[in-house]
Amino acid sequence: MNFLVEKYDSALKQTMIQLGSSEKLAQTRLKVIERVRAEHKKTNEKAAEEKEILRVKFEELEGKLKSSSAARKELVREKSHLEQKAANLEKEKTELVEERDAAVDKLIRERKRLRDPRGLEITRERERVEAAMVEKASRRFDRVRDHSTRLEAFEKAKNLYGQASGTKKCLEVIKASGTEIPQEMIDVFAEQEKLYEAEVMKLRVEPLSDSDLTLSPLVLPSRFAEERFRTSFDPYGSNVNLIGPETASWLVTSLEVVEEPSEEPLVDVTSIATEPVKSPVGSGFDERPENENLKGFPGKDGLEIGDTLDGEEDNDGIEEASLPRPAEEETIYEAGDTDAPPLPVVDSLASIPTRAEDPTAAATKSLDGQD
Repeated sequence: MNFLVEKYDSALKQTMIQLGSSEKLAQTRLKVIERVRAEHKKTNEKAAEEKEILRVKFEELEGKLKSSSAARKELVREKSHLEQKAANLEKEKTELVEERDAAVDKLIRERKRLRDPRGLEITRERERVEAAMVEKASRRFDRVRDHSTRLEAFEKAKNLYGQASGTKKCLEVIKASGTEIPQEMIDVFAEQEKLYEAEVMKLRVEPLSDSDLTLSPLVLPSRFAEERFRTSFDPYGSNVNLIGPETASWLVTSLEVVEEPSEEPLVDVTSIATEPVKSPVGSGFDERPENENLKGFPGKDGLEIGDTLDGEEDNDGIEEASLPRPAEEETIYEAGDTDAPPLPVVDSLASIPTRAEDPTAAATKSLDGQD
């Protein structure tokens, strides 16, 4: 700005020199000075306005910087808080997983403890029924075999009697026709006829009764059989509808522990304890194919036993002896209609009796009564 003033002053001086002391030069000088001052003032005002605008913008930027710094500090504090919370949640999750695994292991052990005596009890009951079936069938077969043996001896004696009697009659007819036959020969066959007739009367065999040739179920008293289930039995056809669809779905659906989706795999509580119960070595229970029939009837609590020989003297009846399947669903998982029932309280299961009675005494009494 000073440069402009000096320039205008120099120009003014030159003008004054050129114009001299004329009034016109003075007026021109004043006008130039006023114009220069006006321009200078206008330039100063414009510079002041720009400076004020820059100051306002600077204050705004400074405020934004302070607010962004405060927000950054707040975000840092929030991040640290969230990290701490995530660490606590991870620790809590680990503890819950450990508690869940411990509860599942305890439940599996408890269920195995309850299932093993149940399986032993069912195995003993099955062996008792099989022994009774074998004994009853053996008695029937012995009677049939004895009848066949005595009938064979009777038929032999009867044939000999018929042979002796026929020979004697033939000799008598021949002698009556005029042919000479010694009487001693006829007397020999007469004695044989009397001898074999007495033997035939001695070995006379009564025919087998219809009960000896009739197949009927084996009837044994069992504390597992319940009369309330017999009303649903179909004695003339299939018993496939003895259990309801809900119970059937439990038999074919794997029961799993229900929990929120996570990275850990779901624990199948029932998959470990569904192994078949092994029978004692040498009993022959594992090798028998009919044992597979025990897996399909947990609802009716029994296995139909039929087509065994029986007699009227064995106190027979049209009934069915039933054997329950070792179904721990009935003792542990009776908890609702869902596919995955809640885990039962293990302490409450400890009060369930697990000791199985020895059924040999009952089997002996029932067999003695039937004989």
